[in-house]
Amino acid sequence: MHKQLSLSSSSRAAAVVVVAVDFHALSCGKDDEVSLVVVCSCARSTTMSDQHGSHSSHSPSSDELSHPPPSPPSPSLTPTPNSDSPLLSAPLHSSSSGYINSPLNPNLRTRSSPVSRGSAYLSRLISEEAAAFAGAGGQRGSMLLYRLASDDEKLLSAPTNRFSIGSDSVISFDSKYPAAAPRGMVPYIYDPELEDDKVLDADDELHRIEDPSFGWSWRGIANVGLLLVLIAALLCLFILYPVLVFVRNDARNLAIDSNIHINGTGQAADLFQMPTLIDSDTPDDVKTRSGFDGKSYNLVFSDEFNKDGRSFYPGDDPYWEAVDLWYGATADLEWYDPQNVFTRDGSLVLLIENVENHDLNYRSGMVQSWNKFCFTHGYIEVNLSLPGPNDETQGYWPGVWIMGNLGRPGYGATTDGTWPYTYNSCDVGTFPNQTYLNDTGPAAALYTDQGRAKNNFELSWLSGQRASACTCSGEDHPGPSVSQGRGAPEIDILEAQKNKLGDGGKVSQSAQFAPFTHDYDYVNTTADAFYIFDTNTTQPNTYHGSAVQQAVSALTDLPTDIFNGSGGNFYTFGFEYWTDPRNPDQGYIIWVANGKESLRMGASAVPEDSLPNGSGVGRRLIPEEPMSIVLNLAISASFQTVDLSTMTFPNEMHIDYVRVYQRDGELNVGCDPKAYPTADYINRHLNAYSSASEFDDLGKLWEHET
Repeated sequence: MHKQLSLSSSSRAAAVVVVAVDFHALSCGKDDEVSLVVVCSCARSTTMSDQHGSHSSHSPSSDELSHPPPSPPSPSLTPTPNSDSPLLSAPLHSSSSGYINSPLNPNLRTRSSPVSRGSAYLSRLISEEAAAFAGAGGQRGSMLLYRLASDDEKLLSAPTNRFSIGSDSVISFDSKYPAAAPRGMVPYIYDPELEDDKVLDADDELHRIEDPSFGWSWRGIANVGLLLVLIAALLCLFILYPVLVFVRNDARNLAIDSNIHINGTGQAADLFQMPTLIDSDTPDDVKTRSGFDGKSYNLVFSDEFNKDGRSFYPGDDPYWEAVDLWYGATADLEWYDPQNVFTRDGSLVLLIENVENHDLNYRSGMVQSWNKFCFTHGYIEVNLSLPGPNDETQGYWPGVWIMGNLGRPGYGATTDGTWPYTYNSCDVGTFPNQTYLNDTGPAAALYTDQGRAKNNFELSWLSGQRASACTCSGEDHPGPSVSQGRGAPEIDILEAQKNKLGDGGKVSQSAQFAPFTHDYDYVNTTADAFYIFDTNTTQPNTYHGSAVQQAVSALTDLPTDIFNGSGGNFYTFGFEYWTDPRNPDQGYIIWVANGKESLRMGASAVPEDSLPNGSGVGRRLIPEEPMSIVLNLAISASFQTVDLSTMTFPNEMHIDYVRVYQRDGELNVGCDPKAYPTADYINRHLNAYSSASEFDDLGKLWEHET
């Protein structure tokens, strides 16, 4: 059964206390537990009245609570049997008043049943509660709480969580194990103003009412500020950033629109890039040069060899091809194999090894630009280091040279009758051995003091100029006319060797000619014909030729640190040459060794050699043929004595770059120029140019009547 009690205090403040008592247990004979719940309300400014409208305040005593006076009839207090929660059921009201009936009301109807021990104790508690409220005076918002009689009232405070109910709010009576009676529960008034001096708990700020004197709290300011930051960030992300990206990429987008090789997102297809004549890695500051003739030269070809792992097997490179053959013309001790030519660390590498193959003891590499890249006149330069442990090494034969495209180096059938002819006269010089058909002369060709015993001291053992100016109409000739002499001359940038007269290494730089003058002599008495720039480092080569070639040559000292075993530093070598078929006397060659000019020869060094004391040949020409480039590393006793004790294997020759320049306005690049064609002739004799083992595919040499 639920009972609601209304109490009044003074005229300044009043409190209402609602006490709910579970009398249902008592009325049903269950005295296990009687529950008392106290709920407090805020004070009113006026005194609550009883059902007769009295304005006088009343503070009942303990005796009055124990023996309440009779009261007018009221609705039955018997609880409804089906109530779900007796303690929470609606309070009973007086039928004649809007106020809640209170046990303190003197007019309240007297209980009809005897007062139980629990009811008497409850009446005493209600009296104590009323006394506590009466003592509150004019305190605002007073709240009735309970404490143990032994607790110090000064230490008591209300729970800070407004939604919690202390364990002392519920008191149990008349149970088998009564707890409240022995503890002595005493009501007391809690004043909220005491909270101002209390030390705050961690969660007190969650329930603290902010000071209303300031309209915006710091928490509110922080929340609004964060929202503003988020809004600004979103505006920047979706409006400002796209605008900035568009403005920044506008120029690129315009360029993309006009470039068919790039899609709309700026992506270019990763297509195969065909190498160009001028390597993209060549620095801009070396693409022009001032010639030794005072002319301006432009770069027309370069290969910096910067891409590692390049292969030079046939068909792998547009400008170079490594050969697979034995170079029998010079009786080499090595076999040239394409696997020994590759790029590494920004250089072309020619590797020589002591490996048995093809019945030879060594394997090395030769790479050519034959029929791929050719040029006529200009300046060619290489930057390289040489094989060997030091400058006393003797036996390697490194070479860098150019040769006319009508002859393919290593292919004997193509060089027989073409190398090293640079001749445009129709005379005995074009004949085999440079002799008349009846072998009666000239005398200079039949015997020379500079000859060799193995050649019977004869001047020449060449088979004759195959495509000479004496060719008859209708005979095989590369053109453009049968009256124009053709050949495959040679100019050497360098051939390195051991100094035969002293210590250190030497580099031979020379031009090869055919046919030959008597005793292989050339003019060296004038500066125009033959000039050495520094006689301290460069000397004329005592070798002038043999039965297979005539040479104009000089030897220059090599720096000691150019060899792999003593530094492996790179030095530049090359030559500049000029030739003009309309004015052949203006032709010249100027060599460069170790980055400096070393030797100059002019066209006047190889003039005609008239009879009766001469060989009867005409002037030889500074090469006018389209020339291909050859890079190789060999071993041959025909070049110098091979001393294996000064050599190490494997060893390497490194070429940093190859560059070719030509005079400004005099571009002449290609292997089949109109004035000196080669393509048709090569195609007619393709087998000879394709197989190194073929020798006489070109047919029987020409014959002429005396």
